[in-house]
Amino acid sequence: MIMEQTLNWRKGTFDSNYHVFKDGLLRFSLNFSSWKNSAIATTQNGIYLLKSTGFSNPETTLFNNKNEVLAKISYDLLSFKAKIIFPSGEQFDWSFQNSWLSRWSLNNKNDKQILFNASSGSGIVHSNVDDDLLVFCGLFIREYYARILFLFILMVFFLSFFRSVF
Repeated sequence: MIMEQTLNWRKGTFDSNYHVFKDGLLRFSLNFSSWKNSAIATTQNGIYLLKSTGFSNPETTLFNNKNEVLAKISYDLLSFKAKIIFPSGEQFDWSFQNSWLSRWSLNNKNDKQILFNASSGSGIVHSNVDDDLLVFCGLFIREYYARILFLFILMVFFLSFFRSVF
């Protein structure tokens, strides 16, 4: 039986720390490193580390507190998509659903789907599966792309500024 559930999430205005709630109670938190694309997820079932590596072919590995690999996330930077691959072989596709980058989804093209919505530092998650790992992976990927976009915009700004100075 598939369980439909709705979760709410919030993040700080100037930080990348997410708090996810179900029925008003904290379900888990996702705390990002300030300068690296890595995060620690703290759930009722344990603590998890998401650690990113690579630049031209980036990948994030999800570890449990015993340092066991639970999943790998690979990114398609040009099309703003990602793929989560579990050791069992199960795969989930992650992609934005609108051009404002405020809706995105995660699904296995079979029977599991999670829909995310964002609005100014908070949002809602609709899911037909009760899986905190998938939810925080979906939020992690969104923050990963938000950081890349921010750096790109910053780089364009500085390049245009220095070009006008010289």
